[in-house]
Amino acid sequence: MTTFSLIQTLADLRGVSGREHSAAKKVCEMLRPYAPDCICKDGEVIGHIHGQKNPDRPTLLLCAHIDQVGFFVTDLTEDGFLRIGNVGGIDRRLLLGQAVQIMGTEPMYGVISILPPHLLHGEQAVPDMEQLCVDTGYSSAEALKGKVRIGDAVYFDTCCKALEADRVTGAALDDRCGIGALILAAKMLAEEPKLPCNVTIVCSTQEERSGHRGARMAAALEQPEYAIAVDVTFAASAADNGTDCYQLGGGPAIGISSVLDAAMSQKLMDLAESANIPYQVEVMPESTGTDADILAITPNGGAKTATVSIPQRYMHTPVEVISLKDVEYTAELLSAFAKECGRV
Repeated sequence: MTTFSLIQTLADLRGVSGREHSAAKKVCEMLRPYAPDCICKDGEVIGHIHGQKNPDRPTLLLCAHIDQVGFFVTDLTEDGFLRIGNVGGIDRRLLLGQAVQIMGTEPMYGVISILPPHLLHGEQAVPDMEQLCVDTGYSSAEALKGKVRIGDAVYFDTCCKALEADRVTGAALDDRCGIGALILAAKMLAEEPKLPCNVTIVCSTQEERSGHRGARMAAALEQPEYAIAVDVTFAASAADNGTDCYQLGGGPAIGISSVLDAAMSQKLMDLAESANIPYQVEVMPESTGTDADILAITPNGGAKTATVSIPQRYMHTPVEVISLKDVEYTAELLSAFAKECGRV
């Protein structure tokens, strides 16, 4: 499988926070050749390279979240429209006129309705979330009965596509590109006859919500000494001056933060340089906004934790953009660290 086909398969799975089960089942199948004991439980995917953990070796937990942003149906109007509420942070500016898929009794398609200017408040250019609704074509709530229920998940109706120069675009690359990097790294590590540490692969749930439930559960279960959260970070686009943004194709961004272990971050940079893996440095003075914030305070006293982030344009939109090279660089860096784990 090429890197593009891997990322395309992952990005086109459906799994909004709290509804990750079907996506997790597919990811578990993809990971199992390299982590034969891989299981899928409550939407969470956990597997161990080389199978059972060795109690005499430290554990390195590699984590990327499987959930994506999306919506839930909050109400059905009398005239057949669906009210929706966002799950995760979504920029309302891009929602008007977007095609969506509603996961009702059977998948159903619709469009987010465009309000006429006279219904907006004063100079308001962007509707409030409460003003948005989905047009499915039905003209009454009665017609929707048995087809759509309050609480059904709603997704952007888009699919992952290849752009030029190794770029791809899709709606769930945050953080399915991180999942892809974990699978590629797992493949590399499974080919190693012996590792200095136990390597646990975790595809966590509900990262897009503030509770980071999946990372909490994995940390409590695995009790790792080391952890790396693989996520995305903001990439520069045509409108950016480059401040606080990172370059597509420039390699993963290694995090520096008061939450993270400084020696571990430095080790990642040293390994990248020695292996000629391009990398960038992301400074986050306080929290990282990723699963790393939870992994650093695991129940056993906290894992030494780092972040490795893949640059991404247009985060939390239907047209997120990444570089496939950055996914591959990330996998190489994770593999290199696992082979040195315990020497930090």
